[in-house]
Amino acid sequence: MYKNFLRSSLTLALLISGFGYIKADNQHTITIGSENRSYKLYIPKDCPQGSPLVIAMHGAGGNSGNQSPRFNEIADSEKFIVAYPQGGQMFFPVFGGYTTGWDATGEDNTEAAFLKAIIDDVAENYGINRKRVYCCGFSNGGMNTYAMANACSDVFAAFASISGFPLNEFHLQHTGKRPVPFLHIHGKGDDFVHYRLMPTIVDEMVARMGADPVPEKSGVKGVYDKSVYAATDGSFPFVYYEIDGMGHNDFTTNTEDGNSSLTMWRFFQQYTLDMPCDTTLKWMPRIERKGFVADQHGWTVNSGDTLFSFGHDGKTDANQNVYHSLQLTDGHYKLTFHAEGETGKKIGVKLQNLMNSKIVLNATVAVGDDRPLYFNIDNEDFAQYKISFTRENVSDVISISDIQLRTINKEDY
Repeated sequence: MYKNFLRSSLTLALLISGFGYIKADNQHTITIGSENRSYKLYIPKDCPQGSPLVIAMHGAGGNSGNQSPRFNEIADSEKFIVAYPQGGQMFFPVFGGYTTGWDATGEDNTEAAFLKAIIDDVAENYGINRKRVYCCGFSNGGMNTYAMANACSDVFAAFASISGFPLNEFHLQHTGKRPVPFLHIHGKGDDFVHYRLMPTIVDEMVARMGADPVPEKSGVKGVYDKSVYAATDGSFPFVYYEIDGMGHNDFTTNTEDGNSSLTMWRFFQQYTLDMPCDTTLKWMPRIERKGFVADQHGWTVNSGDTLFSFGHDGKTDANQNVYHSLQLTDGHYKLTFHAEGETGKKIGVKLQNLMNSKIVLNATVAVGDDRPLYFNIDNEDFAQYKISFTRENVSDVISISDIQLRTINKEDY
């Protein structure tokens, strides 16, 4: 009771009647299990109740006091609250030891619990709009943003990363409870979280959301290139900025807004958590899209008896654990596609775990038979898969289009 009284008193003290909260920039502590975690909270002057909340995560070796990525100035003008969480002690092979950071595995782990607890804490004290909570981060914080796009897709309305994507010890996973709006900013001169690996990340995210794989491009020569992979029915867009003259940094003026944090905010404010989307959609590569050259995006096309295949390689020092694969978690699935060619020709369809070679789907279908294929994934670690469509004879002319992978209920399996 006393704790609730203190919280109510604090809220009243921060409010100016009829206007909003007074400015605050304070450290807060919350308990997650048996561990105390902290975050810094920034509240702009006159920020009204029911405001949006942005959670911004620092990079490895940073802390909540860095207030990175930088949102305070934008929050002052746009009137939203910012929480800067403090990362825990993590072992980073790249640094050869422990430092502050995020366990960005993509699973519903203690990091997810921490961020959800922050939201609950801020909501209890300041009455935020739970449908307008956004997640972003720099470097390892950006990696955790990707992780939260999987583990907390039903908590955050939209996501943004600057200079960070899943690599090395953070295994790639892109299968949350729903497609999500996502924006990524990366410096062309980033040789730490390598810019050269970004095309694979883009391919994975665009297919995961079923977005248009042929982007609308714009930009300013020598400043930035912008690619918008537009939303299609039931999905959201992936927006990618490639910044000239930027290395591994948490901020750039080289966007059309002149401020990368403002660019992230303007992306965020378009979305609310209750916007409709297709929650069953897990993968839709749209390889038939005019202008999309599949073999430039991780696909093997018309090679021997292979019509199409996607998923290869594995973790190497060169690729930093960033490679083309289909990521799936445990569940029940339905695969559909359309095949055209000579009637009666057969197509082999296989889905194989790249980590342990286990085959979870192995079927043969006839051209013209568009009935769904069903399969189940259970107790699979590092769910990275290769999918392949093969033909009986190299001379068979068959085209594959409209590949869609969706979750289904157990009773429909």
